[in-house]
Amino acid sequence: MHPTPPPPKFSRNHEIESSPRSATSERPAFGRLPKLNFADFDGSNPKLWISRTENYFDMYSVPSEMWIRVAGHYCKGPAARWLQSVERHVATMEWKDFCSLLLDRFGRDEHDILIRQLLHIRQTTTVSEYITQFAELIDQLAAYESPIDTRYYTMKFIDGLRPEIRSIVLLQRPKDLDTACLLASLQEEVTDPTRL
Repeated sequence: MHPTPPPPKFSRNHEIESSPRSATSERPAFGRLPKLNFADFDGSNPKLWISRTENYFDMYSVPSEMWIRVAGHYCKGPAARWLQSVERHVATMEWKDFCSLLLDRFGRDEHDILIRQLLHIRQTTTVSEYITQFAELIDQLAAYESPIDTRYYTMKFIDGLRPEIRSIVLLQRPKDLDTACLLASLQEEVTDPTRL
């Protein structure tokens, strides 16, 4: 039987101080980790917050039965008010059930908003700025969706380009999103002499 590590100590600036791992620990020893701040949650980007929280708990060997209680201390604003409204139910939940409940409250709307943004995204400035906006959007969507055929994103990207760039890129039949981005950038450079 493995000895139970002592509970983590909490410092005033959102850090959990952990004790060193024993040699008999089943997890790999990471050595002495730098102190990292625990991420606050205000209701935005719930998938990212859950992922960072789980990584944090794993790195500092926080016992899983404490995860919900610890995470609850870092809920702010709308997330804190929501947590207060469901606190009785949360007390007996497992972490995965808590995450499902949290995603039902904060993730569903965000996912819908991201899908709508993808449906309506258009190039309004430079190709470079459009590429940045498009990449941020699909990176956020990737947290909610199972892998999507990359041709879908490639075609959606092309559809959002300005007509004079879209037609040339479409004729090149790019095999992936990276190629479509490169072709769009090159076409913009060729058609805009002020950029040379």
